[in-house]
Amino acid sequence: MIENQIGMVGYYHLLIFCLLLPLLAMRSSKKLMTVAFPPKRKYFASVILQQIFFAAFSIWVAFNQWIELFARPQNPLRSILLGAAILAAMIAFMAPRWRRHVEERERRLYFFMPRTQGEKATWVFISLLAGVSEEITYRGVMFILLWRLTGSAWAAALIGSGIFAFCHYVQGWKSMIVIFAFALSFQAMFYFTGSLFVGMAVHFLYDVTAGMMYSFWGEKLGYPVEGIAPEEAVVSAG
Repeated sequence: MIENQIGMVGYYHLLIFCLLLPLLAMRSSKKLMTVAFPPKRKYFASVILQQIFFAAFSIWVAFNQWIELFARPQNPLRSILLGAAILAAMIAFMAPRWRRHVEERERRLYFFMPRTQGEKATWVFISLLAGVSEEITYRGVMFILLWRLTGSAWAAALIGSGIFAFCHYVQGWKSMIVIFAFALSFQAMFYFTGSLFVGMAVHFLYDVTAGMMYSFWGEKLGYPVEGIAPEEAVVSAG
């Protein structure tokens, strides 16, 4: 049985990631959609620093709140098969959508479309950081804290997945619905395998695939390297 107590640092974690970060995501998304984009190198650097902060702060909270983050999968073979099946399903579902998003010249794709070899290498590194830090933060620490707070694993999974989706506000509400479903699948991997490692691997591989597919279709379909100007963008909520 999971302990019901949450210390002060646990509440700080919930305050930052359940309230402050979603509000900042919504605010920055609205701003980014109406102004000239920053150089991609600058944007990537900010993402790297953000992910490092997520991981460091969440690991500290986990240590303080007695949350186990680095347990091995209970059944390695079953865990790998589960992860492989979920990854294959995610990519199969998203593959036609990646191309359609580029065809529709969605402005936000600038942030997820590495074009040069240097950007692609950086994207792989960012994907690794995201896979590790976001699984620790959301599926590890936040999930356990919400479980302690609500007394329900289901409630914790739904709330945590909803918050994770909302933090991707920049991708539009249709993408947020998909991200919510993906987040639930990551939470299920953690719950059924007893480990974050499988989710980290799937998260990393999915993010790498998404970035490279956006890059491929961007080059093939003529998506501008510098992104779409605000006045040229097609308004889309998806």
